[in-house]
Amino acid sequence: MDTPINVAIVGMGQAGLKHLLAFKKIKNVQIVGVADSDKNILKEIKAKHGFNTFSSYKELLDLELDILVIATPHRYLHQIGKDAAALGINILIEKPIALNLSDAVKLVNYCNDKKVKMGVSFVHRYRKEVLKTKEWISKKRLGKLLLTHTTMIFPQRDPLPKWLNSPEDSGGGIIMYGAIHSLDMLCWLINDVCVSVTAECGSNSYKDKVENFSSCIFKFSKGTCSTMAVSTNVAVTKGHTWKTNFIFQNGMITLFIKKYTKYVSYGKEIHYKSPINGDINYNFTDQARDYVDHIIKNIKPSIDGNDAINSMKIVDAIYESSRTSSSINIK
Repeated sequence: MDTPINVAIVGMGQAGLKHLLAFKKIKNVQIVGVADSDKNILKEIKAKHGFNTFSSYKELLDLELDILVIATPHRYLHQIGKDAAALGINILIEKPIALNLSDAVKLVNYCNDKKVKMGVSFVHRYRKEVLKTKEWISKKRLGKLLLTHTTMIFPQRDPLPKWLNSPEDSGGGIIMYGAIHSLDMLCWLINDVCVSVTAECGSNSYKDKVENFSSCIFKFSKGTCSTMAVSTNVAVTKGHTWKTNFIFQNGMITLFIKKYTKYVSYGKEIHYKSPINGDINYNFTDQARDYVDHIIKNIKPSIDGNDAINSMKIVDAIYESSRTSSSINIK
């Protein structure tokens, strides 16, 4: 295809910059503009990359776009996505796509009505160790999956976006920001749907207005029981920890994001090390390439709005369970 795909990006925070660098590497893609409310960030991007910069996303919508990448704080995702879809612009949107399940469903339905292809940035599915884990699980050589357990820790010293601590901007804390990635990945890896949730959320810091820890139990339709413990306020010094153990009848798989995945069964052990090769964010590039390819071929994106709704149903159940101190069934 010789005609370039016109791409613009709104939101130049941590995720937005990764999207920018990713799409910059994709053949036949032309980045025609970026938008952010922070003039200093725009000035830096202009100086470093030379892209046209704008202070409002609405200016991007006049640029004859094929794709708008939306990487803003959560409160703006729904409206920007709707405004782009109204003009027939395809969107690659950051999770959770909206502040709540109701708005997420509305946005997905609106995009479907407008025949707009919504891709959702559950970008960690593209990591090599995750894909290897998916391959192992899909072969079904370990028998029935009995249990999984996930630990996700963000150290105290790691700076999180300031807007995350505003319920109006984020809709929630560690669950909406980090754990939702794990929920999506788990459902995709084991090819199952969560049917009930029991959870507790809270904060152990007077500074935090949203939850900074949670402990959850999930039941899946095929009988698997899963647990998850997450926190953003742990005094550790070795960086993020995101690790899931999958316990089967005949063995176990241990997935450590950005590090390795390990397969163990009856004395046989396979260790697959994550091939970072100097670019820890290569998964953003692979996601961008995959999404552009689906746009060119005019087919449904690999990760779409239905995946976002599925994860938001679990998120909604986590908060309701914690609020009511009861188990919540998911319909």
